[in-house]
Amino acid sequence: MGATPVVPAQAESRETVIAPIPGLSAFDEPESYSPDTLWEKINGQAEFYLPAGFESLQSQLYTVAEHADAFIEVNIYNMGNPANAFSVFSLQQRENARSIDVTPMAYQTENAVYFVHGPYYIEIISMAPLGADMNMLNQLARQFVNDTPVQSTAINELSLFPRENQITGSAAMISKDAFGFDRLDQIFTVTYRLGQDQVIAYLSKRKSAADAEDLVSGLYAFFKDFGATDIKQNTSIIGARMIEIMGTYEFMFAIDNYFAGVREVPTPKQAEKLAQMLAESLQK
Repeated sequence: MGATPVVPAQAESRETVIAPIPGLSAFDEPESYSPDTLWEKINGQAEFYLPAGFESLQSQLYTVAEHADAFIEVNIYNMGNPANAFSVFSLQQRENARSIDVTPMAYQTENAVYFVHGPYYIEIISMAPLGADMNMLNQLARQFVNDTPVQSTAINELSLFPRENQITGSAAMISKDAFGFDRLDQIFTVTYRLGQDQVIAYLSKRKSAADAEDLVSGLYAFFKDFGATDIKQNTSIIGARMIEIMGTYEFMFAIDNYFAGVREVPTPKQAEKLAQMLAESLQK
Protein backbone atom coordinates (compact mmCIF):
# COMPACT_ATOMS: atom_id res chain seq x y z
CA MET A 1 0.00 0.00 0.00
CA GLY A 2 2.47 2.63 -1.15
CA ALA A 3 0.12 5.21 -2.66
CA THR A 4 -1.81 7.57 -0.48
CA PRO A 5 -5.52 6.77 -0.81
CA VAL A 6 -7.84 9.49 -1.97
CA VAL A 7 -10.41 10.02 0.76
CA PRO A 8 -13.55 11.83 -0.40
CA ALA A 9 -14.44 14.99 1.50
CA GLN A 10 -17.69 13.47 2.70
CA ALA A 11 -15.95 10.44 4.27
CA GLU A 12 -16.64 11.64 7.82
CA SER A 13 -20.40 11.45 7.23
CA ARG A 14 -20.36 7.93 5.86
CA GLU A 15 -21.82 5.01 7.70
CA THR A 16 -19.10 3.36 9.76
CA VAL A 17 -18.83 0.25 11.90
CA ILE A 18 -17.20 2.38 14.63
CA ALA A 19 -17.52 6.17 14.75
CA PRO A 20 -14.11 7.56 13.70
CA ILE A 21 -12.01 9.13 16.42
CA PRO A 22 -9.87 12.25 15.80
CA GLY A 23 -7.15 11.46 13.28
CA LEU A 24 -9.09 8.69 11.51
CA SER A 25 -11.37 8.74 8.48
CA ALA A 26 -13.42 5.97 6.90
CA PHE A 27 -11.73 4.91 3.67
CA ASP A 28 -14.78 3.18 2.22
CA GLU A 29 -18.23 1.87 3.04
CA PRO A 30 -18.48 -1.03 5.50
CA GLU A 31 -18.52 -4.52 4.04
CA SER A 32 -20.96 -7.10 5.41
CA TYR A 33 -20.70 -10.88 5.31
CA SER A 34 -23.14 -13.65 6.18
CA PRO A 35 -22.47 -17.33 6.90
CA ASP A 36 -22.85 -17.97 3.15
CA THR A 37 -20.33 -15.30 2.11
CA LEU A 38 -17.81 -15.29 4.99
CA TRP A 39 -15.34 -17.28 2.88
CA GLU A 40 -15.01 -14.25 0.59
CA LYS A 41 -13.37 -12.35 3.46
CA ILE A 42 -11.44 -15.09 5.23
CA ASN A 43 -11.17 -17.96 2.79
CA GLY A 44 -9.66 -20.94 4.59
CA GLN A 45 -10.71 -19.76 8.05
CA ALA A 46 -14.48 -19.54 7.67
CA GLU A 47 -14.87 -23.12 8.89
CA PHE A 48 -13.34 -22.02 12.19
CA TYR A 49 -16.02 -19.37 12.80
CA LEU A 50 -19.09 -21.09 11.37
CA PRO A 51 -19.25 -24.01 13.86
CA ALA A 52 -18.81 -21.49 16.69
CA GLY A 53 -22.13 -19.81 15.88
CA PHE A 54 -21.07 -17.07 13.47
CA GLU A 55 -23.98 -14.84 12.39
CA SER A 56 -22.42 -11.87 10.59
CA LEU A 57 -19.27 -9.84 10.01
CA GLN A 58 -18.90 -6.12 9.42
CA SER A 59 -15.51 -4.97 8.17
CA GLN A 60 -14.13 -1.53 7.40
CA LEU A 61 -10.88 0.27 6.62
CA TYR A 62 -9.89 3.59 8.15
CA THR A 63 -7.07 5.93 7.08
CA VAL A 64 -4.76 7.61 9.58
CA ALA A 65 -4.22 11.34 9.03
CA GLU A 66 -0.66 11.46 10.33
CA HIS A 67 0.47 8.28 8.53
CA ALA A 68 -0.07 8.43 4.76
CA ASP A 69 0.54 4.71 4.23
CA ALA A 70 -1.31 3.48 7.32
CA PHE A 71 -4.66 1.75 7.39
CA ILE A 72 -6.60 0.38 10.32
CA GLU A 73 -8.95 -2.52 9.63
CA VAL A 74 -11.86 -3.22 11.95
CA ASN A 75 -13.61 -6.60 11.88
CA ILE A 76 -16.71 -7.04 14.04
CA TYR A 77 -17.89 -10.66 14.24
CA ASN A 78 -21.39 -11.19 15.64
CA MET A 79 -21.13 -14.68 17.14
CA GLY A 80 -24.63 -14.80 18.58
CA ASN A 81 -23.74 -14.92 22.28
CA PRO A 82 -20.82 -14.19 24.62
CA ALA A 83 -19.74 -17.84 24.89
CA ASN A 84 -19.37 -18.18 21.12
CA ALA A 85 -17.46 -14.89 20.95
CA PHE A 86 -15.20 -16.07 23.75
CA SER A 87 -14.59 -19.32 21.87
CA VAL A 88 -13.05 -17.67 18.80
CA PHE A 89 -11.24 -15.13 21.00
CA SER A 90 -9.69 -17.77 23.24
CA LEU A 91 -8.66 -20.22 20.54
CA GLN A 92 -6.91 -17.52 18.48
CA GLN A 93 -4.84 -15.92 21.22
CA ARG A 94 -1.66 -14.50 19.73
CA GLU A 95 1.78 -14.88 21.26
CA ASN A 96 3.46 -11.90 22.94
CA ALA A 97 0.05 -10.44 23.80
CA ARG A 98 -0.66 -8.32 26.84
CA SER A 99 -3.99 -7.86 28.57
CA ILE A 100 -5.72 -4.49 28.32
CA ASP A 101 -8.73 -3.14 30.21
CA VAL A 102 -11.03 -2.36 27.28
CA THR A 103 -13.22 -5.28 28.43
CA PRO A 104 -12.57 -8.23 30.77
CA MET A 105 -11.56 -10.24 27.69
CA ALA A 106 -9.15 -8.10 25.71
CA TYR A 107 -5.50 -8.06 24.71
CA GLN A 108 -3.11 -6.15 22.48
CA THR A 109 -0.23 -7.25 20.26
CA GLU A 110 2.35 -5.13 18.43
CA ASN A 111 -0.15 -4.17 15.74
CA ALA A 112 -3.65 -5.09 16.88
CA VAL A 113 -6.30 -5.17 19.59
CA TYR A 114 -8.61 -8.16 20.07
CA PHE A 115 -11.55 -8.27 22.47
CA VAL A 116 -14.99 -9.64 23.31
CA HIS A 117 -17.97 -7.41 23.99
CA GLY A 118 -21.22 -9.28 24.54
CA PRO A 119 -21.85 -11.46 21.45
CA TYR A 120 -19.15 -9.64 19.45
CA TYR A 121 -15.58 -10.70 18.78
CA ILE A 122 -13.66 -7.68 17.49
CA GLU A 123 -10.31 -7.30 15.74
CA ILE A 124 -8.77 -3.85 15.25
CA ILE A 125 -5.60 -4.23 13.19
CA SER A 126 -3.02 -1.69 12.07
CA MET A 127 -1.83 -2.55 8.57
CA ALA A 128 1.31 -0.35 8.89
CA PRO A 129 3.45 0.68 11.89
CA LEU A 130 1.82 3.44 13.93
CA GLY A 131 4.46 3.87 16.62
CA ALA A 132 3.13 6.04 19.45
CA ASP A 133 -0.23 6.29 17.69
CA MET A 134 -0.99 2.64 18.48
CA ASN A 135 -3.21 4.05 21.22
CA MET A 136 -5.69 4.79 18.42
CA LEU A 137 -6.57 1.10 18.38
CA ASN A 138 -7.50 1.20 22.07
CA GLN A 139 -9.50 4.37 21.52
CA LEU A 140 -11.45 2.73 18.70
CA ALA A 141 -12.11 -0.30 20.91
CA ARG A 142 -13.44 1.88 23.72
CA GLN A 143 -15.56 3.83 21.23
CA PHE A 144 -17.23 0.59 20.13
CA VAL A 145 -17.84 -0.52 23.73
CA ASN A 146 -19.33 2.88 24.65
CA ASP A 147 -21.56 2.97 21.56
CA THR A 148 -22.71 -0.66 21.75
CA PRO A 149 -24.77 -1.51 24.84
CA VAL A 150 -24.95 -5.23 25.55
CA GLN A 151 -26.47 -7.40 28.23
CA SER A 152 -24.19 -9.16 30.70
CA THR A 153 -20.99 -10.50 29.16
CA ALA A 154 -20.32 -12.90 32.03
CA ILE A 155 -19.75 -16.54 31.11
CA ASN A 156 -20.97 -18.52 34.11
CA GLU A 157 -19.01 -21.68 33.32
CA LEU A 158 -15.68 -19.91 33.81
CA SER A 159 -16.60 -19.07 37.42
CA LEU A 160 -17.09 -22.77 38.19
CA PHE A 161 -13.44 -23.71 37.78
CA PRO A 162 -11.37 -23.77 40.99
CA ARG A 163 -9.03 -20.78 41.28
CA GLU A 164 -6.14 -22.54 43.01
CA ASN A 165 -3.18 -23.13 40.66
CA GLN A 166 -5.12 -21.79 37.67
CA ILE A 167 -2.92 -20.25 34.97
CA THR A 168 -4.14 -16.73 34.25
CA GLY A 169 -5.42 -16.26 30.72
CA SER A 170 -5.55 -19.99 29.95
CA ALA A 171 -9.34 -20.30 29.75
CA ALA A 172 -10.77 -21.35 26.39
CA MET A 173 -13.95 -22.73 24.86
CA ILE A 174 -14.04 -25.43 22.19
CA SER A 175 -17.29 -25.16 20.25
CA LYS A 176 -17.12 -28.45 18.34
CA ASP A 177 -15.31 -31.81 18.15
CA ALA A 178 -13.42 -31.29 21.41
CA PHE A 179 -10.53 -33.71 21.99
CA GLY A 180 -11.23 -35.26 18.58
CA PHE A 181 -14.61 -36.65 19.75
CA ASP A 182 -17.44 -35.45 17.51
CA ARG A 183 -20.06 -35.51 20.28
CA LEU A 184 -18.23 -33.02 22.46
CA ASP A 185 -19.25 -29.39 21.96
CA GLN A 186 -19.34 -26.25 24.08
CA ILE A 187 -16.42 -27.47 26.19
CA PHE A 188 -14.76 -24.92 28.49
CA THR A 189 -11.16 -25.58 29.46
CA VAL A 190 -8.69 -24.08 31.92
CA THR A 191 -5.02 -24.98 32.37
CA TYR A 192 -3.53 -25.54 35.84
CA ARG A 193 0.00 -25.76 37.11
CA LEU A 194 0.62 -28.76 39.37
CA GLY A 195 4.24 -28.75 40.41
CA GLN A 196 6.29 -28.62 37.22
CA ASP A 197 3.41 -29.82 35.04
CA GLN A 198 0.58 -28.07 33.24
CA VAL A 199 -2.71 -29.98 33.11
CA ILE A 200 -6.13 -29.23 31.66
CA ALA A 201 -9.53 -29.28 33.36
CA TYR A 202 -12.76 -29.01 31.42
CA LEU A 203 -16.51 -28.80 31.91
CA SER A 204 -19.68 -28.41 29.90
CA LYS A 205 -23.26 -27.78 30.96
CA ARG A 206 -25.58 -30.26 29.23
CA LYS A 207 -29.36 -30.36 28.89
CA SER A 208 -29.81 -32.95 31.64
CA ALA A 209 -27.94 -35.15 34.09
CA ALA A 210 -28.61 -38.10 31.78
CA ASP A 211 -26.95 -36.27 28.89
CA ALA A 212 -23.90 -35.52 31.05
CA GLU A 213 -23.60 -39.15 32.15
CA ASP A 214 -24.01 -40.31 28.56
CA LEU A 215 -21.05 -38.16 27.52
CA VAL A 216 -18.91 -39.77 30.22
CA SER A 217 -19.73 -43.18 28.77
CA GLY A 218 -19.24 -41.95 25.23
CA LEU A 219 -15.83 -40.35 25.81
CA TYR A 220 -14.70 -43.40 27.79
CA ALA A 221 -15.68 -45.69 24.89
CA PHE A 222 -13.96 -43.32 22.45
CA PHE A 223 -10.66 -43.60 24.32
CA LYS A 224 -11.05 -47.36 24.75
CA ASP A 225 -11.32 -47.70 20.98
CA PHE A 226 -7.85 -46.16 20.78
CA GLY A 227 -6.35 -48.63 23.24
CA ALA A 228 -6.90 -46.89 26.58
CA THR A 229 -6.38 -48.92 29.78
CA ASP A 230 -8.73 -48.71 32.78
CA ILE A 231 -7.18 -47.27 35.96
CA LYS A 232 -8.83 -47.60 39.36
CA GLN A 233 -9.64 -44.15 40.70
CA ASN A 234 -9.59 -43.21 44.37
CA THR A 235 -11.85 -40.20 44.76
CA SER A 236 -15.32 -39.59 46.19
CA ILE A 237 -16.72 -38.80 42.74
CA ILE A 238 -19.51 -41.26 41.99
CA GLY A 239 -19.45 -42.86 38.53
CA ALA A 240 -16.09 -41.34 37.56
CA ARG A 241 -13.78 -43.11 35.13
CA MET A 242 -10.02 -42.85 34.75
CA ILE A 243 -7.97 -44.30 31.93
CA GLU A 244 -4.36 -44.27 30.74
CA ILE A 245 -3.63 -43.66 27.09
CA MET A 246 -0.31 -42.96 25.43
CA GLY A 247 1.42 -42.34 28.74
CA THR A 248 -1.00 -39.81 30.20
CA TYR A 249 -4.20 -40.03 32.23
CA GLU A 250 -7.76 -38.97 31.47
CA PHE A 251 -10.40 -38.57 34.20
CA MET A 252 -14.05 -37.95 33.36
CA PHE A 253 -17.23 -37.64 35.42
CA ALA A 254 -20.71 -36.08 35.64
CA ILE A 255 -22.22 -34.00 38.45
CA ASP A 256 -25.86 -33.03 37.96
CA ASN A 257 -26.04 -31.76 34.37
CA TYR A 258 -22.33 -30.95 34.12
CA PHE A 259 -19.94 -33.14 32.19
CA ALA A 260 -16.38 -32.57 33.41
CA GLY A 261 -12.91 -33.98 33.69
CA VAL A 262 -9.17 -33.54 33.36
CA ARG A 263 -6.93 -34.63 30.53
CA GLU A 264 -3.40 -35.44 29.44
CA VAL A 265 -2.23 -35.57 33.07
CA PRO A 266 1.22 -37.07 33.77
CA THR A 267 0.26 -39.11 36.88
CA PRO A 268 -2.89 -40.71 38.33
CA LYS A 269 -2.53 -38.76 41.59
CA GLN A 270 -2.44 -35.44 39.73
CA ALA A 271 -5.52 -36.45 37.74
CA GLU A 272 -7.38 -37.40 40.91
CA LYS A 273 -6.34 -34.23 42.74
CA LEU A 274 -7.49 -31.84 40.02
CA ALA A 275 -10.66 -33.84 39.31
CA GLN A 276 -11.58 -33.76 43.01
CA MET A 277 -10.99 -29.99 43.12
CA LEU A 278 -13.20 -29.51 40.06
CA ALA A 279 -15.95 -31.77 41.41
CA GLU A 280 -16.02 -29.93 44.74
CA SER A 281 -16.23 -26.60 42.93
CA LEU A 282 -19.19 -27.83 40.88
CA GLN A 283 -20.97 -29.10 44.00
CA LYS A 284 -20.83 -25.75 45.81
